[in-house]
Amino acid sequence: MTGGTAERGAGPTVQRAAALIDAGRPADALADLAVVERDQGASVAGHRVRALALLALDRPDDAQDEARRAVGLAPTDSVALRILSTALVRSGDQTGAVAAARRSVEADPGSWLAHLAVADALWLDERRRPEALRASYETVRLAPLEPMAHRRHGDLLLAAGRQRDAQAAYRRGLELAPEDRGARHNFAVSRLRRGHDGESALAFAGILATDPTNALARRNLVVGVLNPLARIRFGLGAGALMTGFQCLVSLDAPSDADRWYTTLPPVIGLALVVVVVLRFAAETRPRTGFLVRAARRAVPGWTTTVAVLGAATAVSVAGLFLPPDAAVVAQGLVFAGVVVASVRIRSTMRAFPKTTPVRQDVDEGRTDRDDDGWGNPW
Repeated sequence: MTGGTAERGAGPTVQRAAALIDAGRPADALADLAVVERDQGASVAGHRVRALALLALDRPDDAQDEARRAVGLAPTDSVALRILSTALVRSGDQTGAVAAARRSVEADPGSWLAHLAVADALWLDERRRPEALRASYETVRLAPLEPMAHRRHGDLLLAAGRQRDAQAAYRRGLELAPEDRGARHNFAVSRLRRGHDGESALAFAGILATDPTNALARRNLVVGVLNPLARIRFGLGAGALMTGFQCLVSLDAPSDADRWYTTLPPVIGLALVVVVVLRFAAETRPRTGFLVRAARRAVPGWTTTVAVLGAATAVSVAGLFLPPDAAVVAQGLVFAGVVVASVRIRSTMRAFPKTTPVRQDVDEGRTDRDDDGWGNPW
């Protein structure tokens, strides 16, 4: 819900206050509302807009009080009830939020925002999430051309672990509003969870290019570019360990057995490396260079980790053509490189811990939580 929706039917000063909220200036909106209320008295629209401003300032308890005042003046006002539900969600009162949202639907059954408020409120209770999804589907049915309806539907599906359905919802929302960065971000999160590291990393890098301060996009870019490196590390490390193990158990074996254990395990590991690199390149082409530059800027130590794993890969390849004893030494060097890369990857991951940061969405008059898509790489 925008400030413009909340001030429906209000005077020019309240309308200006609503516009200030939409412009990201909720404190100025409160100042304007104080003036108009002193001169003209309280109004339903004034209380609604004040509640939205307080939500934007992360003051849900105060917003709840203002929304209750609006409902007190107009008990069947669907917008006021919806704002009250949002404030109660933010305050953690799930029961009250559901009740207010249902009253909003009763007051205006055709309002997709009212049904969306029901979905948001129900989602707080894990036992009622199927019911929340039904409300979300009703939201999309009522507003098939509203980008926000599809985006929020995708958010709930993503949180429910239904990645493909979430992607379909985000795609539809992006068809309607290609500039929606929130939908682009969460669509990329859903792709990241499906293992499409390159594609998602490219999307996060694009968001950072237009919004360099977006910490959430940066965190997910870190995941997108570290996951392939972690898989390469796994392949090289597994090959080196298998070589070392076979070397130990084959000490008394005939010498003609040396060649296979210094060749087969590294070849398997290198095959995995090739698959990871080719898939990443295919997903990022033709903007691979752009992504590499973004990773260098945004991910501390990424270039060094790539160099270490690149050197380990080269040593592993060279070891295939060396005598067995030298090949074993080469795999020892590969394993040392894998250890160094592991330390660097873990260090980078600790610098970007898994969190679920809060993003204020003034357009809806509530705070949404964007899933950060963090996954443990191999």
